[in-house]
Amino acid sequence: MGLPQRRWYRIADVAKRWNMSICDIEDYALDERLELSVFVVDLPVEASSADITISSPQGVHFLNGPQPLARLCLIELFREGKAEIRYFPAKTRRGYLHLRSGTPPLFVRREDLILTAEERDRFEREHGLLVDVPKPSTPADAWHSEDFRRVRIANEWFRFGPKQAAVLRRLKAASDSDNPWLDGKRLLDEVDAATMRLIDLFKRKPAWRKLIVPDGKGRYRLNVEVLSPERQRIRVYRQFESDKWRGVAIGR
Repeated sequence: MGLPQRRWYRIADVAKRWNMSICDIEDYALDERLELSVFVVDLPVEASSADITISSPQGVHFLNGPQPLARLCLIELFREGKAEIRYFPAKTRRGYLHLRSGTPPLFVRREDLILTAEERDRFEREHGLLVDVPKPSTPADAWHSEDFRRVRIANEWFRFGPKQAAVLRRLKAASDSDNPWLDGKRLLDEVDAATMRLIDLFKRKPAWRKLIVPDGKGRYRLNVEVLSPERQRIRVYRQFESDKWRGVAIGR
């Protein structure tokens, strides 16, 4: 039996799926092209408009699960990294559900944001994000040990020394963040390497050129496509200006 379908995803996971930065997703949300939510449990609310009716046997309505955030709340959240949420947009979009009187505001951090599966799928359909079906892993796929002392690429095994493996681990950690590029000299300093260039550290391991990509300006990133041939390939046809809000609307 397969695992159940997830109802929501962290925006960092969606950013990887769409091959874009988290800032891009935040900008789409500010432009009201994408709805970001936060997960709540038993949060008492009351309607702010006569057009909205909420009822329950006890006369109190409680919100549970993913709840969309209003645009003004998102602006504060992106500017400050956190926000106190006191209301949510109603499903009818004709008013708001305010926290019930006496209820403390909901403290939300940037990393608390989620995207519902329904909203993710809608955005993909409407904006031409084509997600390929991942191919099954085979013995020819790349593989690495947790400490990166051993790496297999296309059925060929490679071993790396402690400092070489330490560099690969740091590049792997960076590849999972918004900034996969790391400064080469800083990398060498962090692993206490006696050399001044990355090429000298790996000079007896030519396979490093398959694993590490330079930018020609002294920075390096992990070649995740080689290490993860089974990962989903996504072609994104962007139809919006990525810098429409960045640095202007919220002062980044």
